Amino acid sequence: MRVKLAVAPKMGKEIVVEEVELAEPGPNDVRIKVMTCTICHSDIHGLDGEHGEYDGPGSAGHEIAGIVDAVGEQVTYVKPGDRVLSSLIRQGCGNCVQCYNDRHWFCENIPPMSFRELSPFTRLNGERIVQTMSGASGFATYCNTHESAVCKVDDDIPFEIASILACGFMSGFGAVLNRSQPKPGQSYAVVGCGGVGLSAIMGAKYCGCVPIIAIDINPAKLELAKKYGATHCINPKETKDVVKAVHEITKGNAKVGYGVDHSMVAVAGKVKRMTYDITAPYGQMVVVGHGHPRNEQMDEFNFMEVLLSKKITGCVMGGITLRRDVPLYMEMYRTGQVDLDSFITKKYKLDDIKEAIDDAENGSPIKNVIICNEA
Repeated sequence: MRVKLAVAPKMGKEIVVEEVELAEPGPNDVRIKVMTCTICHSDIHGLDGEHGEYDGPGSAGHEIAGIVDAVGEQVTYVKPGDRVLSSLIRQGCGNCVQCYNDRHWFCENIPPMSFRELSPFTRLNGERIVQTMSGASGFATYCNTHESAVCKVDDDIPFEIASILACGFMSGFGAVLNRSQPKPGQSYAVVGCGGVGLSAIMGAKYCGCVPIIAIDINPAKLELAKKYGATHCINPKETKDVVKAVHEITKGNAKVGYGVDHSMVAVAGKVKRMTYDITAPYGQMVVVGHGHPRNEQMDEFNFMEVLLSKKITGCVMGGITLRRDVPLYMEMYRTGQVDLDSFITKKYKLDDIKEAIDDAENGSPIKNVIICNEA
């Protein structure tokens, strides 16, 4: 079928919206009428080739919410008309060793997340389009995705909220609950206060952490961090020694401030060393934000520094189980335990996606929403 898709004719962010051909869903595929797709910085990284370079045209958009339009013959979880979100994380089969151990993202029977695969979209000149972000490209009026990547969305959850839940929120909030697992009263620091970082601050507050320290160079984001639960804010442009400042905050009534019990890096680049230094010798640092692999080398670290039990770990997509955790997050939104409405900065039509991406890159918005079809 003919649909509209945002296409990068060659690797990079210079995209155009054009009519393309979308293949029929495969046996395990779901075709979604895309209602909203929020912009994640991972989409920008993908288009730029930071998840791996690609030849020819590319597509992106993975925070997808919409309505099931058609299903493959082997699909059993959803039917046409169901409201769904599509995520990078897959729901496992539930019957293999990995699923039994609550590691659905390592399921032995469901195809794993992958980047730079050929999409079901074909340009009218015959060029196949590369998906730069996993199993779906949602900057489109319709898209196909594997059944395991979709989760049903309740009728009272707006599509734009479902899009936020599909990646940005779960990546920060889920990483706190599932990877950091802080106890009430433990300290937490978040470096990088975009959508993922602010979601992590909400997660730290939900877990009863204190103090909660937000670190970012954008004053507007630090103001939002206070709203979501940060007790202290540090701007590295204004604070000469961030590490010293964090140690002072965590000192309390003690003689020495050891740093925070938990820290998270929610931004790419060379802030990992600083984040490690603000983490207590017995603490844990969780890495979520990343850029191109060549800019993420760990040559500043020494193994001797972990001997006192300080830990570094990573977390992808919040380490969640898709169809267990998303319903929980919907209920938390519904009951006001988390604030996702204020994440929405601006709404754009699909034809204006280039402007929306440019706006996202300047660092001002939390979430720009692409309206792909009118309700």
